[in-house]
Amino acid sequence: MFTANQFHMTAKKKSTRALRSPKKSTRQLAPKITSRSLVATVTSTSAAAEMEVTFISGIGQLTVSLFRNGVLINLQSVSSSSKIFLSDVQRGDMISTTGVCTGKAEVKINVPTTPASPQNFDAGPIFFAFVVL
Repeated sequence: MFTANQFHMTAKKKSTRALRSPKKSTRQLAPKITSRSLVATVTSTSAAAEMEVTFISGIGQLTVSLFRNGVLINLQSVSSSSKIFLSDVQRGDMISTTGVCTGKAEVKINVPTTPASPQNFDAGPIFFAFVVL
């Protein structure tokens, strides 16, 4: 068992030992981020898109996600019939829709997509994706 003085001396030896032998850092520097490496930038081919969600004979909720090169760019949710505005969509973007409705739901988009819009859904879960052309 250590006395208080012996404990203090042991702790002091350990702390000075750590100070005497610093380890070299093997940390790598993170790559530089430039505007060219960002995927959520507006380009000359960007366009605004408007999705219109209509819930018929019931209530519902829908979440719309815009993905570009696998990166989430925009995410919006509605819980009543309304329009969702996506300010920057580009060819090849994916628009994912997830939600639920108790009656029927219709989803329209004003930019060319595959599959074409509108898409209609019956009561239950809504899982669907559009690819912007």
